[in-house]
Amino acid sequence: MGNNKLFKELYLSLNVTDKSYTEIPQNATEFTAPDDFIELENICGQEIKPQSKVMVYGEFELEKEQKISLLVGADWYANVYLNGEKVFTTRDDNNISILNYLQCDIIGRKGKNLIAVEVIKGKASSFFLLKEGVKKVQKTDVPIMIPGALNEITGEIKPMNAVNNSPIKGGKTQTRSNMKAWQEAKIPYSRNHDASFAYYPNIVDVHLIFPDFSRDPEDPSAYDFTHTDLFIKNILEGGTDIFYRLGSKIEHHPKKYGTLPPPDFHKWAVICEHIIRHYNEGWANGFKYNIKYWEIWNEPDLSHENGNKKTWGGTDEEFFNFYRTAATYLKNKFPHLKIGGPASAGDLGFTKRFLKSISEGERVPLDFFSWHLYTNNPILVSERAIMVRSILNRYGYKNTESILDEWNYIRDWTDSFVYSIESMIGLKGAVFNAAMMCEGQNAKLDMMMYYDARPCAFNGIFDYYTLRPLKGYYSFLAWSKLAELGKQFKLDTATAPGVYAVGATDGKGQARILVSRFFEQDDLPAPVPVTIKIDGVNLQGAKLYLVDDKHNFESVGYQLVNGAVVFEMKANTFIYMEK
Repeated sequence: MGNNKLFKELYLSLNVTDKSYTEIPQNATEFTAPDDFIELENICGQEIKPQSKVMVYGEFELEKEQKISLLVGADWYANVYLNGEKVFTTRDDNNISILNYLQCDIIGRKGKNLIAVEVIKGKASSFFLLKEGVKKVQKTDVPIMIPGALNEITGEIKPMNAVNNSPIKGGKTQTRSNMKAWQEAKIPYSRNHDASFAYYPNIVDVHLIFPDFSRDPEDPSAYDFTHTDLFIKNILEGGTDIFYRLGSKIEHHPKKYGTLPPPDFHKWAVICEHIIRHYNEGWANGFKYNIKYWEIWNEPDLSHENGNKKTWGGTDEEFFNFYRTAATYLKNKFPHLKIGGPASAGDLGFTKRFLKSISEGERVPLDFFSWHLYTNNPILVSERAIMVRSILNRYGYKNTESILDEWNYIRDWTDSFVYSIESMIGLKGAVFNAAMMCEGQNAKLDMMMYYDARPCAFNGIFDYYTLRPLKGYYSFLAWSKLAELGKQFKLDTATAPGVYAVGATDGKGQARILVSRFFEQDDLPAPVPVTIKIDGVNLQGAKLYLVDDKHNFESVGYQLVNGAVVFEMKANTFIYMEK
C-alpha cells in the first residue's frame, strides 16, 4: 500500500457518462493510491488522446461530518466532484503544472463518500495527483530557515555542471584564453553539439568528418579527423570527458546539408563505428580516449510541423528506423559503451512514439535518453524529468539514464528573446544556473549539460570577446566544489519560496552548501534574513561566498547564532558556504 492517508485504492475509467460523477463503473480499473504523481496512461495501458476526459475515483468513510483537505494536480486540468456535486476545478487557478498542485477543501458527510475527478488530458502527459493534505502557504517577505542533517545522506552529487562544447586555449603569445578558469571549474562532461559553428572548420559532424558519402567507410583516407582531433584534445586538456554527438549541428538556413536523412542508414552507422574506433581504439592514427557516451542525432522532433526542418529532414517514422539501425549496429560493435539519444527538443508526444517504435519487436538499445529544456522556471526540470522517467519506464527502459543535455534561461523565443539573452549572460542567469543545478540534483535525472560554453550569445559562463568569467561561471565553480565531497545530505527548503539548495559532505564532517534565491518576475521581493542550521554541527569558522551585483564569489561576513549561520540575502543572488 502507498502512504496516501485518505485513499487506499483509486479507480480509473475511460468511459464518461451521466452517471460517471455519482458512481464507480463496474469495469473501472483499480490501482493502489500512490503518495506521489501517477501517469494515468500507465494505469490503463493505452494512449489517451489530448483533451479526452478520464474519470478517477476515490472512496472514503467518515465517523462524522467534517472538513477534508485534498491536494489535486493534473496535466492538463481537473474537475472535482464530491458525492455527485462539483466542488472544485483546477482550471480557475491556472493549474498548468503538475507540480503546481492545488488544495481543495471539502465537507465530507458522515458515512461513505465518493470523490470523482474528471481529468482533461493535456498534450504532454496524463499525470495526476489526488491525496489528502494541506498545501503550505509560502511567503516571500519572511525570514528563511534552512535546516540540514549532515548524517542523512540522500544520494550522490550528480554531474549537474556538464556543458556543451569546450574551453579556448589560446596561443603561446595570447592571453585570450579561458583554459585555466575552465580547469578550476572541473567541468565533468562536454557535449560537442554545434561545435562546428565555432573553433575549427569541418569538425565533429559526421558529414564533415566523412565528406563524400560515396566513398568506402573502411578507407582511412575518406575521413578528415584533423581539426576534430585538436578540438577533442583541447577538451581533455581542460580535464573534461567527452560526450560525443553523432550527427550534425542545427541548420537554420534554407538549404540543408548534414541534417538530411543519410541515403543509407547502415552505411552511416558503419561510418560512426570508425569514428568511435578512431577515438577509442587508435584506428586511422587515432587515440585511446575511452569516450563512453555516444549520442545519435540531435532534436529530430524540432520544427517537424513546418517547412523549415532544422535538425531532421525526414519523417518521424524514418527517424525511428534510422535510430533502430544505427543504435543496434553500434551497440553490437561496442557493447561496453553507452549508446543513446536522440536529444529530443521536448515533444513528449514524439518521445512516446519514438520509445514505442524502438521497443516493439527486437528491443533497440537505449543506454541513455537525452532531452532538452529551455525555461525560466527551474521547477519545470523536476516536472519534465518525472514525465520522461515515467514514459521510459512504461516502454521498458527502466535502467536507461535520463540526461538533460541542453538547458538555459529563456523567458520566450519572440518578444522577450533579447531580454532572455541579456539575462542569461548576467546576474539573473547566474542565479538561475545555480537554481537549475540544485533542482536537477533533486529531480529524476542523471546528468545536466548547459548550452552553451562555446563563444556565442547563449554562453553565460565566459565573456564572448575576452573569455573572462561571467557571473554565471561561479555557479559551475560552486557545483564542482560540492561534487568534490561526493555525497548529498538532507536540506529542507520546502517553506522557502524561490530558494533552491543542495548540501554536500564527504561523510567525515565536511559540509558545503549552495543556496540560490531565484525569482523570474521583474518586481523582486525584498532581502530577507536566511539561517542555515545543521544538526549537531557548529558552523563557527564557516566561509560564505556571495554572487550578487557587487560580488563575484567573494568571501562575505555573517552572524553566528547558536552555531547557525545567519545572513541577509537579496532576491536573485546565490551563496556558497563551506565548513
